[in-house]
Amino acid sequence: MKILACVFMLALSISNCTKKTDLENQINVKINSIDGETKKRRVGAFDTVEVRMEGIGYLMKTFSKVGEYVTDSTGSVKIKVDCTKGYRFMVSGSNVYGSESFAKAFTNEKLKDGQEVNIEVISLEKR
Repeated sequence: MKILACVFMLALSISNCTKKTDLENQINVKINSIDGETKKRRVGAFDTVEVRMEGIGYLMKTFSKVGEYVTDSTGSVKIKVDCTKGYRFMVSGSNVYGSESFAKAFTNEKLKDGQEVNIEVISLEKR
């Protein structure tokens, strides 16, 4: 019985050594808020960026809210995410909205360290 327990503990410790830790999976991503008409950054707009992480639901994928950030004066925000997870980024501001997905439900594209994600926002105002 002791030998079996020792073999089990050894196998468990070896399997844990090969997995990356959560800190090793963290990457930096820059989210840019881009105006849909002018195709330029929304400088000084201070839009809200909502980050949602892909999860497993009963019948469908779920996207639980991870955080909410505000763009700086250059129209961007830098965040840290787990490169092994799927994400949906949603930008909202004064009468504008835009989103981008990096999740298995929408695309097989993975986020990379230092990647910039440009999200075009559209105006909700009638002209």
